[in-house]
This record gives sequence, C-alpha cells and structure tokens, in this order.
Amino acid sequence: MPLNRAHDPGVRKRRLFLDIDKITKRVSGKCVSHVEARESGRLAIHFVDGSALLIERLGQGLAIDLASQDGSSECPAAVWPTSRQREYLEFIKKYLLRFGISPAESDIQRHFLVSAPSVNQMMQALERHGFIMRERGMPRSIRLVDATGCAVCGGTHHLKAANPGGITRR
Repeated sequence: MPLNRAHDPGVRKRRLFLDIDKITKRVSGKCVSHVEARESGRLAIHFVDGSALLIERLGQGLAIDLASQDGSSECPAAVWPTSRQREYLEFIKKYLLRFGISPAESDIQRHFLVSAPSVNQMMQALERHGFIMRERGMPRSIRLVDATGCAVCGGTHHLKAANPGGITRR
C-alpha cells in the first residue's frame, strides 16, 4: 500500500519551512516603505521596490505570500527604482540624515567608486523618474521626493512621468 505523503505531518512541516526559507531569501535586505493593516485582518508590508509581504490569519496559523512588483496586480501608473537606483537613493537618504545636507556628486562618486559622468547620468535618471529633485546651478540641492497617493490603485508610490522635464527650474 503506497504512503499518502500529503497527510504526513513531517512532509507538511518541511514544505512550510521551505516556503519560509524562500520568502526569507526574497525579503532579506529589502527596505520597508510602509505597513498597512487592513480591516479584513490582513497585514501588508510594502517594500520600496514595489513588492509586498501579505500576511493573513487562517484558523490556528498564518498564510504568508510575497507579491512581486512584476505581478499582475502592479499599478500601471507606478514607477519603481532599479536595484542600483535604490542603492543611490539609500546613500542619499543616509547622507542627509548623517550630515544634514545633500551629498555633492563628488561624495556619491567616492562612495560608489564610479566616474563623475556615471554619477551625473544616475542623478539625471533619478530626477527624470521623479525620485529626486534638484535646482539648476545650486550645489548640494538634491532632495528626495516622497511617494504620493495613487488615484488609480489607492496605494502609495512614485508615479510615472512625475518630473518629465529633468532638472527642476525655480
């Protein structure tokens, strides 16, 4: 008689740990954007890359799922930074908190060990996508742009074409 491994508690336990390990690997190192407690008893932990960890109480346990930014539930009006752009944004954020002023492009260049044109191109891309704002001719004028509420999905994220013109003119 063949064993019904689906009802074996050891098999179920191993599957659970395998799923937890997979989720842990996918979530490890991500920066939390915000946490949302929904009325249905669900908890959603949103990350800056657009993914979300969804937690729901089911009977005596919890159901956990990781919704990816490239899933079908992605908002069509949202724009998410690439992993390299996130590194630059995190550096700018930490620099602002530590020194109280924006980093110069030369500070960013030294930190990432890249050329000056590479830093300038990245700053232009971050500004074009609406993640930062700068003032023309003003040194150390980088400002992080907060994510805004979306009328399309009701979530909070950066919107496409938030600053299509590039450098902010004031």
